[in-house]
Amino acid sequence: MDFALSSEQQMIVETVRGFVETELYPLEAEVERTGQVAPEVGREIMAKVKALGFYAQTFPSRLAAAGSMRSISRCWNANWAARRWR
Repeated sequence: MDFALSSEQQMIVETVRGFVETELYPLEAEVERTGQVAPEVGREIMAKVKALGFYAQTFPSRLAAAGSMRSISRCWNANWAARRWR
């Protein structure tokens, strides 16, 4: 059995990793200090996530336009968890 990521899945991993590193990591200290994200920052992040096609990525694929949303969800969660538990 081949467990290697397809080129599409690898692209998703790289996109998510880049987004998390450039958009979310810089907010980490403030969120840890205040326990929240400023509403305007949250709206900006949501707009960027939507532009990438990752918004509501836990919806079943039959409700989503992008096909295999489970793969996207796994990549997103793995990249976020990798940072949280370093």
